[in-house]
Amino acid sequence: MFTVHLFLGAFWFGTAVLGAVVLGPVMGSLSEEANAEFAEGFVPKMNLLMEPVSVGTIGSGIGLASMMRLWASPSPTLLAALAIAIALLILGFGPLHTFTAGMFDEIAAEDTDHERLAALNKKYGMLSLVELVLMIAIVITMSGLRWGF
Repeated sequence: MFTVHLFLGAFWFGTAVLGAVVLGPVMGSLSEEANAEFAEGFVPKMNLLMEPVSVGTIGSGIGLASMMRLWASPSPTLLAALAIAIALLILGFGPLHTFTAGMFDEIAAEDTDHERLAALNKKYGMLSLVELVLMIAIVITMSGLRWGF
């Protein structure tokens, strides 16, 4: 369970860093047509990939805590990690999913509104930074769990 949680979490974290630090700025610098063409292939695949990864990461973390019997007497650090995990799920399945779906709908439209697409991409990028901060916070809480805090 530890290996599954570690792998999925590292993959999710790495994808968040890649998206917020590399892909967002690169997509923002592309021409309207190139941005739409890239997003057309990228957005649906990322939704299909990252939503199960996020659920798997959090589910395996809860399962791992159960296997370690941490739920019998949950520490504030464990509860903080759970709260951050819930916030990450709400962020991912709420506004991030909504912006992603909006981008996909805009790209699929016969007359793509590139200004709306750029605005959605910008909002997505800003929330991706929030997601990244939450991920750093959850890594800190899990380190605290490891060291007994």
